[in-house]
Amino acid sequence: MIRAYLLHAGAVHFPIALLFTGWAMAAFGRRWDWTVKASSALLWLGTASAWIALGLGLLAEKTAPHVPSAWQALERHESLAYWTAGAFTALSLWRWRRARVGEKTFLALWLAACALLLATAFEGGELVFEHGMGVGSGPN
Repeated sequence: MIRAYLLHAGAVHFPIALLFTGWAMAAFGRRWDWTVKASSALLWLGTASAWIALGLGLLAEKTAPHVPSAWQALERHESLAYWTAGAFTALSLWRWRRARVGEKTFLALWLAACALLLATAFEGGELVFEHGMGVGSGPN
């Protein structure tokens, strides 16, 4: 039997890595022209991967072994995931349209979205490590 909920556990690392790396590149690599394009690509790929992770999270919610004590944390995690994906979608559209706004403002908003991403990750960690969501009792 395929344990589809495990796909979420693998996918969540991509938005974290791509979006934090993209922010760092945009913030600290401005002296090289190629970093602007690269950081934008990381933002767009990270945003797409955030939506994929969210979709796989919804699948995980339906297929993972149920842990009644985790429902409140699961709802917080899901809500934060939607806010996070939405925030990065807004930033991606902003970058794509090349809106005329100060780069410092854009980087500050990107960093705030990264904080939201981190909060989402911590909630996910709570689900696994404190409530045992998706953790089996051993080989069947």
